[in-house]
Amino acid sequence: MIRRALRRLALSLLLTTGIVPAALAQRVVVISATIDGAYGETIRALRATLAAASPAATFEVLPPDAPAAALTRGTKVVVTVGTQAAQSVAQLDGTVPVLHILLPSAAFDALPARQRGGAVSAILLDQPAARQIALLRLALPDWRRVALIGGPRSEARVARIAEAATRAQLQVASATIASEDELYPALQRVLDQPAVLIATPDTAVFNSYTVQNVLLTAYRLRSPVVGFSAAYVRAGALLGLYSTPAQIGSEAGEAVLQVLRGAALPPVARPAHFEVAVNDTVARALGLALPPADELAAALRREEGGSP
Repeated sequence: MIRRALRRLALSLLLTTGIVPAALAQRVVVISATIDGAYGETIRALRATLAAASPAATFEVLPPDAPAAALTRGTKVVVTVGTQAAQSVAQLDGTVPVLHILLPSAAFDALPARQRGGAVSAILLDQPAARQIALLRLALPDWRRVALIGGPRSEARVARIAEAATRAQLQVASATIASEDELYPALQRVLDQPAVLIATPDTAVFNSYTVQNVLLTAYRLRSPVVGFSAAYVRAGALLGLYSTPAQIGSEAGEAVLQVLRGAALPPVARPAHFEVAVNDTVARALGLALPPADELAAALRREEGGSP
């Protein structure tokens, strides 16, 4: 604790005087509300990627309430982990590149407009709509109906999935809700005929308080659910399509390396790397026979031109 305090004091003096040593020329600052759980796994993967390719870079993790000067002075790039961290740096000086990770597109879109201009990018939690629909074609080729529910902040995301489904000649039933109280009636409407319900990372709709209601209602209506995390599959979703924290951290590390080497941040994108999970218990209960998760993931990667 004493060493850390002395290090922060020394850094504060350097920032105050404007003297930035050469070692800080490759300074990477990560903003995160916690270093536990998924956030910690992401940060460790980011750090490992940088350490392997750019050992001279310095790496510091600071909380969202850290002073702005401590974040920006002498910093090559700032990485925010999670929505809270992204919101905390929304007013940062635009001359410092900022990369947002571990946040859904709805949260990114809600950031102030000027923060989304200039040297700002993101690796979003949302999987590409085309990838989600491709998974349905591979795992459930006989299912022709897709159900979608969005909130006010995820209408654009739901529209992109609906468009991808329509291009694949699938029928789409969708609903938009303004509050959690409207969720159950919306589920009944979009699942009035069995359909594959695609959950999106919109916390106003799909969150820890609503997950059981969503999964139980869909199960009673004989409709499989595609979740956006491994936890959703463990809770009862039939399928999951998601990127692990380690995958996003490594991908963020590659983006940061571009900046350290003098290039610009890559554009805002969905994750390039992903995993597929299958809940075999739910599949048996619904009378469905699915390929193994690793086969589905390999097939998706081949379709996207990547390694199996």
